Amino acid sequence: MKKNVYLLSFLAMSLLIGCDNSDDNKNNNQALDNITITSDQNTLNQRLDYTNSGVISIENGSLTGKTAENTVTNFPLVQIAEVKPPVDANGRTLQASHVTVNGNYAYVSYITRGDVYSGAIDVIDVTDPYKPKLVTSALIPNTDITSLTYTNGNLIIGAAKDIDKDPLLKNNPAVVYNMPLSSGLLTDKTTANYLESRVTTDVAANTSDYYAVTGDNGSLFKMSASTKAVTGKVAVADLRSIALTSDKVVTLSGTKGVNIYNQSTLALQKSFTTSTDVSGAKRTIDVDGTKLLVSEGPNGLGVYDINSGSKLQTIAIPTAAEDNVTNAVSVNDGYAFLANGALGLNVYQSGTQLSLLGSLGIAGSSNYVKSSGNYIYVASGTGGLKIIKMEKPSTTFASCSSYPVYNQGKDLILNSNDIKSYQGATAINSAIINSGAVLTHCGSIAILNNLTLNSGGTFNMRGSLSQGKYQQSNPTQLTINSNATLQVEGSVVIWGDLLLNSGAKINFSTGSSITIYGKVTKNSGVTITGNYTDTENKLK
Repeated sequence: MKKNVYLLSFLAMSLLIGCDNSDDNKNNNQALDNITITSDQNTLNQRLDYTNSGVISIENGSLTGKTAENTVTNFPLVQIAEVKPPVDANGRTLQASHVTVNGNYAYVSYITRGDVYSGAIDVIDVTDPYKPKLVTSALIPNTDITSLTYTNGNLIIGAAKDIDKDPLLKNNPAVVYNMPLSSGLLTDKTTANYLESRVTTDVAANTSDYYAVTGDNGSLFKMSASTKAVTGKVAVADLRSIALTSDKVVTLSGTKGVNIYNQSTLALQKSFTTSTDVSGAKRTIDVDGTKLLVSEGPNGLGVYDINSGSKLQTIAIPTAAEDNVTNAVSVNDGYAFLANGALGLNVYQSGTQLSLLGSLGIAGSSNYVKSSGNYIYVASGTGGLKIIKMEKPSTTFASCSSYPVYNQGKDLILNSNDIKSYQGATAINSAIINSGAVLTHCGSIAILNNLTLNSGGTFNMRGSLSQGKYQQSNPTQLTINSNATLQVEGSVVIWGDLLLNSGAKINFSTGSSITIYGKVTKNSGVTITGNYTDTENKLK
């Protein structure tokens, strides 16, 4: 059956609160129809793409002249992999739609654009911070997987299913599945709740209940985690997204704005309008303390006081165009990430007002973003999923506490016999340490292009270093020249090539590691000492 767009004729709907005895309250213990779960690592590895991996930089287009040249971000980023989208049994390439995270596992949902229903779910393991694994993938025919969330060992899955393939749907494609996981991995066992709508647009969960919102003639549904039955329902047109606080349920409607409900009773506590959105577009919301961040499509991002409903800030789309829209927002550890369609990913720092750090160009379109832990996951349609790691300092070095944060420009150059020490998180374009100079950096440092240690220069690296890009036609390079020394206390990841000229030295403190993805050239008289892990066995 062909998909239908949201029906926006249902604009005046009464609120129905409490237990519901309609067909929505029926649930069915079953296996997802014809689900195909793949765990073969050789097959799954073919979908991992490192072509664009390595250090990436964010650019702040609002800065010009010398300010732009000298501004250094304290927000180093590394793209560690892309996951190509799955292809279903009929050869159709699916599109990433949503991400949820639990610990080191990221769960990614997929849909098919157009009239056909076909979906999938991936499970990605980021236990090794620079070598993510696609550990399992499930193809789910006749069903778009629109959203998902993790709770208590279960995956709550929002979906829309072809009504011609399941008579229980009764002309309403919207469905929610509760899938028990096995050690975090997918199974084919689910409990289904059939909902009265065209599509389940978003899901959320706490320890005792899970929630779903549906588009078109939409509703907010509350379901018991123990019985899987629908225990509450509120009808609101064109619902797009849902978020939970400790005691509230927050929903976003494309036509009605924001509603805030009591989590236990679903009694309406507050409502306020946002900008009216185009029909059928995916949007998300996220909570940052007492602020509610709302993706508002062509109108950018709206920031609201969650208690009063007053608007605190508008972040407009800088360049108007059909595909330049704020599709999604995710808040994590003092930062807000905006998926801005064709404009890529924007990064803001939290505060009284959100302040722009810069933007990342994303191949394809940034349709969805989720940040959790040290990672940013960006869904880019048929471009699949980008996995970006924030290089946060993981160790505090007491002896470095008096060092300043680096602020000397995008290209670090130490002249002969200079001695400089810095701490914190640093992202720069390049670095040259000249003869007799000594650079000490404690924390995390990411260098986009080349790093060169000239004769007699020393780099004391304490924490983490990421340098270069993966397998470029003109490779990035870390060069250590005669009698120059790289002293490592922590981890080094070289995405390009390593050149060790005659007399070069690398000294590793016990427990340190090095990962080199490119070519290693070792000339005569090279000295490498210490007890360390060479993950790719490149230094032998």
